[in-house]
Amino acid sequence: MKKQLVSALLVLTMVTSLVACGKNEEENTSTEAAYDVDQEPVDDSVPFWEQTSDEGQVRSYLTGEFVDAEYGRQRPVAVMIENTKACLPQYGIANAGVIYECVVEGGITRMMAIFDDYSGLDQIGNIRSSRPYYVYFASEYDAIYMHAGGNPAAFELIDNGLVDNLNALQLEGKKGSAAAYRTGKSEHTLYTNSDGIDKGIEKLGYSQELPSNYEPHFTFAENGNDLADGEDCEAVELYYSTNHPYWIYNEDDGLYYRYEFNQKQVDAVTGDQLTAKNIIIQDVDWWTYEGSQYLGYLLSYNTGTGKYISNGKVVDIVWSKDADSDITHYYYAGSGEEIQLNTGVTWIQASQQEYSSKNVFYADKSDFSKAN
Repeated sequence: MKKQLVSALLVLTMVTSLVACGKNEEENTSTEAAYDVDQEPVDDSVPFWEQTSDEGQVRSYLTGEFVDAEYGRQRPVAVMIENTKACLPQYGIANAGVIYECVVEGGITRMMAIFDDYSGLDQIGNIRSSRPYYVYFASEYDAIYMHAGGNPAAFELIDNGLVDNLNALQLEGKKGSAAAYRTGKSEHTLYTNSDGIDKGIEKLGYSQELPSNYEPHFTFAENGNDLADGEDCEAVELYYSTNHPYWIYNEDDGLYYRYEFNQKQVDAVTGDQLTAKNIIIQDVDWWTYEGSQYLGYLLSYNTGTGKYISNGKVVDIVWSKDADSDITHYYYAGSGEEIQLNTGVTWIQASQQEYSSKNVFYADKSDFSKAN
């Protein structure tokens, strides 16, 4: 069924292809030669997920990078993160291997940060409430899901057991003795930390073992993916109306640097600007729940279009999700082959279908500077 859906969507994509970055052949000749894909050489005779480093580390299911086996082979934790100007800077999200960003009601966005290694973090958050589409996303990783309350549609999924959840509003207390704590009285001051997450998991008795048939969410390119057939893309400007986020490519390290609210988006723990190796823009159909401002995204049993961005390039993709907790798979629109990510942090940006054409892709970051 998946192959039929994807094949049908490929035909649709060819007819209604979204506008992408224009390829600048004259200026790009030196970029590819100068950029060295940041990938570790691997022994191709050993399957990717069975590879270990000299120190005994294993490949992270989230990033493909080497991490301590203690964390790389346990269930990840997904934490809902506020993303309004009042809450900035956020804490601890630079340690996440995957981050989702979606528009919620009122045009604001909210994030979900997924960690396999959250050890040593004294502050993570702030934590905000759940929405149903984040529950679906968290379930794809078999993640333990931490949030601060949520809307009725989200709780319907949680109560039906789609995820194991940690409701910070029910678990908050004094820092050091509870899963969540407050640094003030406002709604912007609820946080967790590594000890708190562990306390919450222990209190509710959740297993941290991955099932024996666990399927990693992504596949990673053994020796890097330069998106040779992609269009040049050194800047990406998203349509999100309140935080106006954008990404700028740095050819020196091969990463995209994140900005929002007309400033660098930094992690308060490290003081460093947030970066991504992979950016996936996932176009989604959506609706508003009757009698409310809450949005719903049509994810399960569905397909859609999107973009995959990495190494200064962008390609058209299609995505497919067969069931509520099934993994969303991403395919090249041209060939139908599943994409292989570059190892590193991945951001997945949900883009409401009717506004996707307002996402702007710049072949050269100087063009972005001129436009803004």
